[in-house]
Amino acid sequence: MKRFWRLIPYLAVGLGLLWYKNAWLALLGYHLGILLAFGLSRAWGHFRALKPLLRPGWAVTAWISACLAGLLLYLGWSRLPLPADLAVSLASLGLTAETWPWFIAYFALVNPWLEETFWRGWLSGPSKTPAVEDFLFAGYHILILGQFVPFGWLALAFVILASAAWFWRQVVRQTGSLIIPAIAHLLADFSILTAIYWRTIHP
Repeated sequence: MKRFWRLIPYLAVGLGLLWYKNAWLALLGYHLGILLAFGLSRAWGHFRALKPLLRPGWAVTAWISACLAGLLLYLGWSRLPLPADLAVSLASLGLTAETWPWFIAYFALVNPWLEETFWRGWLSGPSKTPAVEDFLFAGYHILILGQFVPFGWLALAFVILASAAWFWRQVVRQTGSLIIPAIAHLLADFSILTAIYWRTIHP
């Protein structure tokens, strides 16, 4: 049954973003799908893995690298092969100057806890080597980026995202808690979306 639930983000992005052209619908559909999966599978107990725990070495590495994602995106923006009308394209998906701050806030404050519990808590195993879930996590992001980024850059993004998924999974394996990768995920989401916001809305 877990094999089916792995497809939730692909269905949400496919319908919400690619079909209905609405970023909010895709995001909310994804989150509702995760909650439905937990409900039907009685997997709510996996949220207990978000227990407070601090391992300074893992935390510093995970959190600094997450913040660097947005910073590097912001600083290297002009060198990226992005469409000149990116702001218009994002607005057509429901991400306007008025809605961007709300989208960033919801994405950063809600998405990391659900995604980490789903991908690194419920679906992932203790493997030290790259797992199917690492690549599936990266893959659905490529569906989103594919609308704006050339193929060569998509391949690079896939490697980075799969590596992040693997690394966060190793943190969970070593610490027994989802809290460090969840906060890292929050920092990555916030920094990346904020960089896009400032570069498109306030260039």
